[in-house]
Formats: sequence, C-alpha cells, structure tokens
Amino acid sequence: MDLSSEYNKSFSAMIERHKQIIFSVCYFYATNDVPFDDLRQEVLISLFRGYGNFRRDSAESTWVYRVCINTCLFSLRRFSPKIRTTSIDQMPQMHVNDENDNELREKLEWLHAMISQLNPIDKALMLMWLDELSYDDIADNMGITRNTVASRLHRIKLKLSAKKEG
Repeated sequence: MDLSSEYNKSFSAMIERHKQIIFSVCYFYATNDVPFDDLRQEVLISLFRGYGNFRRDSAESTWVYRVCINTCLFSLRRFSPKIRTTSIDQMPQMHVNDENDNELREKLEWLHAMISQLNPIDKALMLMWLDELSYDDIADNMGITRNTVASRLHRIKLKLSAKKEG
C-alpha cells in the first residue's frame, strides 16, 4: 500500500469518527446563500489539506472543531455581501423521526432558529456546549479563556431564555 492510499484511509476513518461534529457545525452555519452542502464540502477540503499537518498537540476532535468553525466563518465572510437576513419561514425544517412527538420537533425548530440568529462566535460556543464539551475544551477550541467561555455562554443562555419567555 502506498503512502497516498494510507493517507486517504486514515483521513476517511477520521471523518467517520467526527462526522457529527462536521454535520452540526455546517448545519448551523448554513444559510440560503451559503448552503449546507457547500459548507460541508469546504470543510472536508480544509480537513483533507490540513490532516497531514495535524501534530496531535490537541485532541483530534478539538482540531476538527477548529477547522470546521474557521472554515465556516471564512466562507461566510467570503460570501458576506450576498448574505441577507432570512425570515423564520425560510429556515430549513428539522425533521424528527417520530412524527408523533410534536413538542420535541417544535423545541428543536425553536432552538435551531434561535442559534441561527446568534453571531458566528456565539453560535460556535453554543454548538460546542450542546455537544457537551467542557468549558475547558471549548476554550481550547476557540482560543479564549475558560472564564470568557463561561460568561459568554451565560449571556447567550439568558438571551435565549428571554426570547423563549417573550
């Protein structure tokens, strides 16, 4: 087996291990102007190009998060003149497998709509928190202090709670 096929095999296994991170980040950063599939493709290209340089100084999942978030933010900035505000009616519908669970579906749709309205950094913080990363892991991923993560997440949660009650 040559080095190229070994690299591809190792890369594919890494993508499989972290497909949920890739999906979640791309899904929540996607817009009508920068669709999910385009973001996902950009992220996969960035991961492929950078995989050989990954030094393993941090956890693989931390590196994947950083690449995903940075690629999505870069893509949004690159296409920013085209980005417009969209109404809730235009937001993609989330589908829950159990059609009888309308309450869960409504909560997920509300959460998606609220997270989609956050600024890109707050969106990244919420996604990692929802993926149950520790404050320390989120801080490492974002390159900020743990206290900054805690205070920003607290403010985001207050903001979302106020919108839910309002």
